[in-house]
Amino acid sequence: MNQITLTAQVRSEQGSKAAGRLRRAGMIPGIIKRMNGDATLIQLDAHDYEMAMRGHHGDQLLVVIDLGQAKVSALLRELQHDVISGKVIHADFGEVDMGHTVRVEIAINLVGTPDGVKNANGVLEQDLRAIHVDCLPGDIVESFDIDVSGMKIGDKLLASQLNLGDKYHVTTHGDAVVASCVAADEEIELPAVADGAPAAEPEVIGAKKDEAAAAPAADAKK
Repeated sequence: MNQITLTAQVRSEQGSKAAGRLRRAGMIPGIIKRMNGDATLIQLDAHDYEMAMRGHHGDQLLVVIDLGQAKVSALLRELQHDVISGKVIHADFGEVDMGHTVRVEIAINLVGTPDGVKNANGVLEQDLRAIHVDCLPGDIVESFDIDVSGMKIGDKLLASQLNLGDKYHVTTHGDAVVASCVAADEEIELPAVADGAPAAEPEVIGAKKDEAAAAPAADAKK
């Protein structure tokens, strides 16, 4: 994955009023949670942020935050969006040590058409959209491409069967189903009516009771 660099400035003001002023000025308030437990308040230009993030879709991206006199390697941990406009209104980052593994959630992208779909009218179902792995920060990718072209009807791909290479240790439970190839549901067919046979008419509830009640009344008129 290409390195994402964000330019930011350290800020001293905090609170909702200060954050509101920053947003009106075209800035995004943010925070870097340091490995030693401290926190650094920052602000980023909203337009520059959008341009830097264009084309990146991972939930936990590795970024380098340029603070001018120092650069910080960090994971994008959480974004807050405006409920109406959808624009980013706050960004949370977590500092990382490039030499130590981190646990992240990475999306799964299924590629290829299963044999059971092409040749047996099957259906591919994706049960797991993302997987948790331990890896070095520099090895984080936005998604894993998983080839499912060899799957046949009845096959299940488990998390323990994923071959992601030596850089990644899967921490999702091994029995978790990533994808399965199943037979297409057959349409329910109603029994055919024989030629010339009268179609069954639905019974009207209460009809027999009405007929029984009418009989005594007819006798009374006699």
